[in-house]
Amino acid sequence: MVARSSPSVQIAPNGRILALSSAWFADGARRRREARQAGRCVECGLALASHRTPYCSRRCRWKFHGHYFWDSARSYTMLRDRYTCRICGRRRRARELDVDHIVEIARGGAALEYSNLQTVCRECHRSKTVAFLRSRSTDPGDAPE
Repeated sequence: MVARSSPSVQIAPNGRILALSSAWFADGARRRREARQAGRCVECGLALASHRTPYCSRRCRWKFHGHYFWDSARSYTMLRDRYTCRICGRRRRARELDVDHIVEIARGGAALEYSNLQTVCRECHRSKTVAFLRSRSTDPGDAPE
């Protein structure tokens, strides 16, 4: 299924949403409705067994929701990374971890793209954020206009 973008939603050629928008919920609902009508999975495009759900599997449901809802993206990323900090390599409990953008949104990173998300512990996240803020204050080319 090819995703069409509404005026307030920026979609990459691969169908992933790139920019935050208030229209996300309506866009996701529209895509699910179209997928059910077409009999195709909204995430991967495989044929559906029934028109009751727009997903062919739980995995596709998780992936689709993760592109629209931060909680789903956070849970999926932590499971994918096995609750291990990608910076220091230590395994932690979920309440001690954050999900961080590898390329910050301020630098043009995609907000809910799984390849731009990583699991980090709070200490590493704090250090990375401080380093980012220092680099922004010293680099005038990175300042927002």
